[in-house]
Amino acid sequence: MVFISILLRHSYSGCEARRLHLRVTSFILIPPGCTSQRDLSATDITCQFSALMHPRTQPLASSHTLPPTHRDQFHHAIPRFILRQFQVGPRKSKAERQKHFQRTREDPDYVLYYDIASGSLDVCSIGTIYGLKNLYTDANNPSNANELEQKLAILEKDASIVIKALHSNLPSGKATLKRCDVERLRKFLFVMHYRNMGGSYFDPDHPHGGSTIRKWLERYKAKHHCRTHTDVWLHVLRYYLDTPHSRILDHAKAIYDERGMEMVHLQMLNHVDPDMENYEALAYDVQASMSFLCIWEAHDTSEFILSDSGFGLWEGLSVSGDSVHRVFVVSPRIAVVLRSNWTPTFEKMGPVISDLLKIPQERPVPKLVDGSAGFRIPEGVDIASINWNTFRSPDDLFTFTITKLSLAQTDSLNAVLLKNVHHDGALTFLGKERMLRTIRAFCHDPTNKYDRPKFASLMRHLSIIPTNVTRPTLLSDGPVDTELYVALMEIQLAKNHLPSRWDRALSVFRLMKDTSIRMTCPFMLEHIFNLSAVMQECRNHFGGDVYKIAGGPFMLEPSLSEEVSLRVFQALDRFILEGLGMRLAYDTKDILGQVAKDIVLVAFLDWVIDESSHVLVNMSVVTRQAVRRKIVCAG
Repeated sequence: MVFISILLRHSYSGCEARRLHLRVTSFILIPPGCTSQRDLSATDITCQFSALMHPRTQPLASSHTLPPTHRDQFHHAIPRFILRQFQVGPRKSKAERQKHFQRTREDPDYVLYYDIASGSLDVCSIGTIYGLKNLYTDANNPSNANELEQKLAILEKDASIVIKALHSNLPSGKATLKRCDVERLRKFLFVMHYRNMGGSYFDPDHPHGGSTIRKWLERYKAKHHCRTHTDVWLHVLRYYLDTPHSRILDHAKAIYDERGMEMVHLQMLNHVDPDMENYEALAYDVQASMSFLCIWEAHDTSEFILSDSGFGLWEGLSVSGDSVHRVFVVSPRIAVVLRSNWTPTFEKMGPVISDLLKIPQERPVPKLVDGSAGFRIPEGVDIASINWNTFRSPDDLFTFTITKLSLAQTDSLNAVLLKNVHHDGALTFLGKERMLRTIRAFCHDPTNKYDRPKFASLMRHLSIIPTNVTRPTLLSDGPVDTELYVALMEIQLAKNHLPSRWDRALSVFRLMKDTSIRMTCPFMLEHIFNLSAVMQECRNHFGGDVYKIAGGPFMLEPSLSEEVSLRVFQALDRFILEGLGMRLAYDTKDILGQVAKDIVLVAFLDWVIDESSHVLVNMSVVTRQAVRRKIVCAG
């Protein structure tokens, strides 16, 4: 059960919307399992909608047996044309792809695919990921069991043309779309969310709202010859695909006009009237009428990422329980975001928890075919009696301002996906270096400490130094991190006069601790790789739970004598070698090699006291000489 605002607002009509706050079930307007409020941070309360690859929401088999002539097909949850935006290697033409497929029976387009459960990073064919076999196959239609997939292909083609136009308009910062294109894009976004929910969408036994639609569902099944709720899901999918955008909105409006908005949503508290026609139009109307489209471009030095569960995530929460955004990443450069029309009202009611609300966004500017910027309603006319379709034209224009995000804003949007990807989920991205920086920024945020283990293996994969690069030195080719360069050069030239190896390593570690602001130079890559490997092995040995032990919190000693420093480093090295079975492969004959190893040891101990302090009891007394209790002042 969640609090939501139900709005009656017709897109671009300019009419006043009536508003009603009710406590309603999450089933139709917000499907089961979408609310997650583990912590109080904005990304923690982000609602998860599209968890197709998670076993909970995998669709059930159709109730009928497929015809013998049916050939299994792999149906995607994330469309191929979006996955191709993340393609590695040279792009192939459609003819080249078809020729390759006929020869190998394998999709020739490949993307990077990080499987969180196994910790593997692979280059995978897009024909094998982010989908299921026969997902949209309708066994009730033996003459064409893949009819729905074919209809989806048409919708995806229309949407791909619109999204391609958005990419073309990035340099200008403005995108002008016809009303028909906006409607195609909106329908595409809704259907992507709906189809990813799978057969759980109309499950009458679902603990969150299933009972409220049970009678309606039984009547619907009888009327449309559906045997299971999965058949209903497919039948409703056909309704969304076959019915024009404006007609679906008309169906929703007719329900409100006939029954009254208050009565419709009061029924959702108990039992939906089984005789209600086109009930499924209400969910579509909410997304189409409650929000406006935002087009966001990633920062030039970063990119957007994809996750198996991230196509249509809710983000943000108001005091009324209404969500603020829904996020759709459509390429490494572009994310289409739906922002609630009622955000200003939410902010007046109380604090709105959202990491994305700080991003300013202008509303689209309309220009109707008659040249006006809006509808003119004669005086004395009852707004409720107006047929808005008579005012709308497919050729009406809407000009969108493309918002170019800062690096921090791009990180915030990516953090929504990283926070909500499941432990058995997956990620796809384009640039390895940019993904490494994104993961480093995410993991540096203390509020994300519980999610860091999901990406430990990915950090190691991305920080592997290419075989053609020798052990990192200050003069290695590649990007130069000036601040780090100066600090290491002073050590190499003996200009650093700190009293001990501990103090020397700690001074450089303080520079490197926020890895998100360090450039991806070879020295940093080697540090990240070795530190993440030791951390993962420590989790494997002592458990991955993050908790504190009595006597904390702790902090590193700011200074140690050379004698104590030497003993601490020897004890840490021995703990990693004997306790974890790992050896840090640094050339300690070279001063920078010794410094690099010392920094990893300091960083490892810092991680232990910050996130895994239960490991301290397994370390020697000597090691604990480098740790002190942090004094917390009450105030």
